[in-house]
Amino acid sequence: MAMSVPKKSDALTTSGNPLPPLNNQQKESLIMMIVLHYAEEHALLNKEQIEDAKASLRALFLRATGEETMLRKIISILRVNKSLNQTFSDMTHVLEGIHKARKMLSLKLDKLKQHIGTLAITVQENTDFAGPFLEFSEDFLRSVLTFERQMSEYREVRENEARAAHTFRLAQEARNSLKHRFENHDSVESEHEKKVKEKVYQHFDFSEAETDYHYTQRSAKHAEKEITALLNKFQQMCQMAMKPEMRTPDPVHHNLNKPEYPDIYTMSSKAMRTYPKLKVLVPSIQELLRLYQHSYGIFHLDFEKFNRAIVPMIENIEDYLQAKEMDEDVRTKQKKLEKIESLIAFLDAAAILLKDGQQYAYPQFSSTTTKLITHTTSKWSGIAEDLLRMKVTAEAELSTQLS
Repeated sequence: MAMSVPKKSDALTTSGNPLPPLNNQQKESLIMMIVLHYAEEHALLNKEQIEDAKASLRALFLRATGEETMLRKIISILRVNKSLNQTFSDMTHVLEGIHKARKMLSLKLDKLKQHIGTLAITVQENTDFAGPFLEFSEDFLRSVLTFERQMSEYREVRENEARAAHTFRLAQEARNSLKHRFENHDSVESEHEKKVKEKVYQHFDFSEAETDYHYTQRSAKHAEKEITALLNKFQQMCQMAMKPEMRTPDPVHHNLNKPEYPDIYTMSSKAMRTYPKLKVLVPSIQELLRLYQHSYGIFHLDFEKFNRAIVPMIENIEDYLQAKEMDEDVRTKQKKLEKIESLIAFLDAAAILLKDGQQYAYPQFSSTTTKLITHTTSKWSGIAEDLLRMKVTAEAELSTQLS
């Protein structure tokens, strides 16, 4: 991004004396105060992160030189928070998508039942088509409902697993620290003291954390197996909803004399040709067959996306749970995500500005920062107005600090 940069010869003066150029820490301080004010106002950082950032900012004022460590640190924190908000959004969207799919399937199936009820179906027509098709459909709908429940439970058990893993790591670290202190004790110990220390070490509250962690691991693996088994069922059922010549051979069931699920595509096609009365059902039947056929692919992709989204949660479980408590509404999370992305883009550009090698007096750097914020085609243009307000606040604080 091209911006006009003041030359050294253009330095402003006060009473005929040139203004001193800002050092790196002074320039970084202005940028960081703008960012922290914005992040705090829009709750992009949790309370602990804000306090930590403010402490680092106070330390920045005391450093002899600035190396942009604070700026890079806040970018790193924002990237973590971005991934956590993305995790929450992705998992919520998957669960909402499954819920909508079930509702739509239920609605279409109810309409088909009502339509069939108006046709005065004969016993033979019911035996050859209506009965088996509706039984298959009810089984499929129950499976989707089970899938919805299992996916919701899966998120919960993975959260529990991540929480237990974090507690287990803390217990390991505490136990190792205690052992290290015991082993590095310089004074001469009696045999009794050694036995007491060993007993304390052995009975340190470590086994409970380990047991809880292994239990949550088993629960998560069990939940994953249940979902995988259900996806296998969907795969088999969706094969029965498509043309036989387009089906993928099933290595598990291809040798069985009788398929596990009825061939509803062939059954439906034959019934439409055999019983003219049923032809009015063709649009509804085709729509349901389409939904059955592609459900496995969609649900399989949902499960893969869900597992990818879980990774940042596992790596940052405390921040994830705190972010989850702050706002459960996925729309709020999405807005935060957009603000974080804009703020990261601004910080990346500001980092380049801090390294441009130019010397700025304070008024020049202030003007250059304003131009950076208000750059019309920037990725942070959506938050530019707020950043300008934060800049005014930051400059008021910086310019009135007593030396």
